[in-house]
Amino acid sequence: MTNWFMLPGMGASAAMYDALRRELSFKITFINWPEYHGETSYKEVAQRVINENRISGGDIVGGSSLGGMVALEIASSIEVRAAILLGSAVNAKEVQGLLARLSPLAGITPISLVQALAGKHRNPVSSMFAEANPEFIRAMAMYLPSWAGYDGLQEKVFRLHGKKDHIIPCPPSGCDVLEGAGHLLAITRASETAMFLEKIRTHLRWTQ
Repeated sequence: MTNWFMLPGMGASAAMYDALRRELSFKITFINWPEYHGETSYKEVAQRVINENRISGGDIVGGSSLGGMVALEIASSIEVRAAILLGSAVNAKEVQGLLARLSPLAGITPISLVQALAGKHRNPVSSMFAEANPEFIRAMAMYLPSWAGYDGLQEKVFRLHGKKDHIIPCPPSGCDVLEGAGHLLAITRASETAMFLEKIRTHLRWTQ
């Protein structure tokens, strides 16, 4: 049996997929980040995710933003059926905007203060970020510039990107594009994101 697993973005939780979950006609396990134990690379986090969720060969993994990058590390470690990226990147060069600006400052940025400010705004993303582990956020941001990226089979990777994503700019090719959409596709464009995932599911059935 093929299982689907999706990781949230950095600073978010599985709750970011609540709207998407309601749009889907099949089961995806939306998982939270593991409790932070001092990991300093995406590969180390990926191994924790694999072990704690019993992800195995033939499963389908994916995620939003950082979640997609860690999903690619999972795909580099085990023979997954596919890797799905929602507003994510395949290498550090693709990551510009906020994440790229944050990474060189992560060692000194008072992330707890940023979280506190974010928590003042009444929206799900700010609330999740305000509750996230600041040490995890700092470690993942610091690692970003040195991330080697994914060099595995490109036909296993399926990408959906917002045309107006200012965090991770829309790649010039190799992905499905949602016009007018920003970075948080699973929240702001849940219906279209669900249609994209349904399309992948159908495609994988025909190519088994």
